[in-house]
Amino acid sequence: MISFTRPSAEFFVDTPRLRFFCRSSGASDGVPLLLLHGSYASSRWWTHFCAALPEEIYAIAPDLRGCGQSDKTDAGYTIEEQADDVAALLDALDWESCHLMAHSSSGAIAIEFALQQPHRLDTLTLVNTVPVEGVFTPLDGYLLLEQMRSDRGLLRAALRALMPAASIDDDHPERQRFFETLVEDASQMAPAAFTETARALAQWNRFGDARRLTLPTLLIWGELDTIVDRAATTRTLIAIPGAANLEILRGVGHSPMIEQPAALAARWLDFILADFDAYDAVRRSALDNDEPDADETA
Repeated sequence: MISFTRPSAEFFVDTPRLRFFCRSSGASDGVPLLLLHGSYASSRWWTHFCAALPEEIYAIAPDLRGCGQSDKTDAGYTIEEQADDVAALLDALDWESCHLMAHSSSGAIAIEFALQQPHRLDTLTLVNTVPVEGVFTPLDGYLLLEQMRSDRGLLRAALRALMPAASIDDDHPERQRFFETLVEDASQMAPAAFTETARALAQWNRFGDARRLTLPTLLIWGELDTIVDRAATTRTLIAIPGAANLEILRGVGHSPMIEQPAALAARWLDFILADFDAYDAVRRSALDNDEPDADETA
């Protein structure tokens, strides 16, 4: 059930790297969950998902670099730098560890952070994530991304394509108004944010390194996604030893937190409540088997 009566707040968090704007939901002494939005998005995208969580989950969704009300910088958009942003935010929040959920392009940021600081994550959930080997964007793709800066109609159409199952029409005025706030948020991004994350993804590849990710990991994918296909998602699943399963949401596109927030919340809650000890040995053996024997290194 979605409820907008959960405790919530909006606030800024200062870090040595940048100033974050954050939205929180749930009891502040609850189980910590950090939510990372994708490209052309903001923390607002998680509103309905957070409303579907129990109060015992304390979710914080930041506006990432260049987005929403966070600092709009000209640089700092590599995947590695944005993973450092996440680390700085956790430090400022005084969170020793948390559950991490990331959508779309932020899946790369989450994977990078998990490789850098695995001890700070209890679980990792990747929602319609970019593939673990990165993404190549052709030249005409960059031209289109640049055009979105000044063509609001094009930007609106691009965002609408990310959520095909969402009821955004005259029969649902509240959802239509919400969607327009998402378009407005995207239009206010830093100029660099329109293209630099795409450039960063073209330079990023952790397919080989992903074998070190043994923490409990869940992949979720909407079957109507036209941005990330199932084959790419399956490659990511295979690359991560800690990934127990690929959950497929039927009748959902690229943005489950907007299209079916309650279903996404239910899948995630089932995941974090699972008995991870039952297959922990299997996850760790995958890493151990990848290490060379002593005789081989002598």
